[in-house]
Amino acid sequence: MKPSASPILYHIYVRSFYDSNGDGIGDLQGIIEKLDYFDWLGVDGILLSPVFESPLSDFGYDITSLRGLNTEYGDMATFTKLVAEAKNRGLSVMLDFVANHTSSKHPWFIESSASATSAKADWYIWAPAKNDGTPPNNWLTIFGESAWRWHPTRGQYYLHNTLSNQPDLNYRNPDVVRELNKSVRFWLDTGVSGLRLDSVNLFLHDDKLRNNPPRHLGWQDDARTDPYRYQSQRYNISRPENIHLLKQLRVIADGYDDKKWLLGSLSDPSPYAVIDRYTSESDALDAANVFESLSLCHSVGQVGEQLDDFMKSVHPGIGCWSTGNHDIARTVSRWQDANNQPEAAKLLLTMLMSLQGVISLFQGEELGLPEADVPPSLRRDLFGKQVIANYVGRDGCRTPMPWLSEAENLGFSASPPWLPADPTHSEYAIDKQQQDESSVLHFTRALLYWRKQHVAMQHGACRVLAYNQTLMVLERHHEEQTLIIALNASNNEATVRLNLPSDAKSLSLPHMADAVPENHGVLKLLPWQAWVGELVRS
Repeated sequence: MKPSASPILYHIYVRSFYDSNGDGIGDLQGIIEKLDYFDWLGVDGILLSPVFESPLSDFGYDITSLRGLNTEYGDMATFTKLVAEAKNRGLSVMLDFVANHTSSKHPWFIESSASATSAKADWYIWAPAKNDGTPPNNWLTIFGESAWRWHPTRGQYYLHNTLSNQPDLNYRNPDVVRELNKSVRFWLDTGVSGLRLDSVNLFLHDDKLRNNPPRHLGWQDDARTDPYRYQSQRYNISRPENIHLLKQLRVIADGYDDKKWLLGSLSDPSPYAVIDRYTSESDALDAANVFESLSLCHSVGQVGEQLDDFMKSVHPGIGCWSTGNHDIARTVSRWQDANNQPEAAKLLLTMLMSLQGVISLFQGEELGLPEADVPPSLRRDLFGKQVIANYVGRDGCRTPMPWLSEAENLGFSASPPWLPADPTHSEYAIDKQQQDESSVLHFTRALLYWRKQHVAMQHGACRVLAYNQTLMVLERHHEEQTLIIALNASNNEATVRLNLPSDAKSLSLPHMADAVPENHGVLKLLPWQAWVGELVRS
């Protein structure tokens, strides 16, 4: 990935991508065997979901080694081969790197929890109970539960900002920081192009363990199903000292001859202010994303609001954008009025590819893949059952990739997969779509190529000109080119008055019907249609 470009990363959920050895689980060798697919599609690199050693209670985000691989996915020789083979095709490889916490089964935590005098006693965040036996303070996890869990052997509470089997590491301990730095160097030495740091704003907490104050009035209605919103998250997350740790990682990354990217993922009530602190000085992260942004949106009205807030808060406005991931329902199934339509998938892909910064394309989005229906008896994700009432979990977006429409398990594996392949996905299979020039897959490939032909899309600043619940107008501006993008995300025809400062030349989008502004800049858009115009320079 070139540092000045807006790279497109293909986000692989490794477990469900392609099984090379017939055990029903996707693996690194399977990715190697499908590298030509990424080359054909036209992405710049691949981002792997966590592949570290793990008991897999949270499918990789509960790690037992910062430098070891889950043997179900492969060994270091296979990983090294993957990086080299990808590089031969001009593709970068990036890792989703889990560093805020470990599994409670990690040897470090087992030693730390055994005794308050062990060598690793303060590698995690421990605190005694209050006089009445309750937790040390009022901190909550993002799921609305107490962020403290009692450990009877140690006789103390430990901090966990996520699930209770994922204790937070103590980055006020220099030994823990040294282990983090070693692990970052270890993976960068393998030739990967960078790391996506998970929960990047949770690394440090208030050392006095002060109670969070209540949030201002007006949040109570929103908090009926989310008590986390009652608190102002002042002392448990996004601490000012957190950036000093990120700056250390930046120094490590900048010590390599080739560009090493540091991306971040975070959750915060004021996320864009945090992203600005972490990215604006170029001494910490290259870009960051928030789970609460596009991945939770289901209308362009929501997207416009998010982008508007982002551009006002983050300078120079470069983010990491995705409309889907392995934690949220599939975009075309979640989106307002989309109803899994291929035309809706094309429009939403156009919206995503119009943004400034790093683009993360979750596997299957290029197919317009809908949310899978996983029978209750075959569901594997315990997350929803543990923390959220009436939630079916995340299995529906994690089912196996459909490679072959007529093959057993849709060509993912020769054996029954860890999650069942949805038989309705046969209509979306890669082999079938590659034979159909009008498919979402061919549209995605042509769109990625089209994007790379326009300097404003690659390097231009992004601005939201207008939006409502069904329409959005964006501008991408570069000194050599200014593009206007209008998007109709609805099942109805729509009209927008552009009010442009100069005439615009309509640019054809691949595999999409053309639209042309009428007199006085009135543009009529068909359902799920986009228009791109290049301003004519005087």
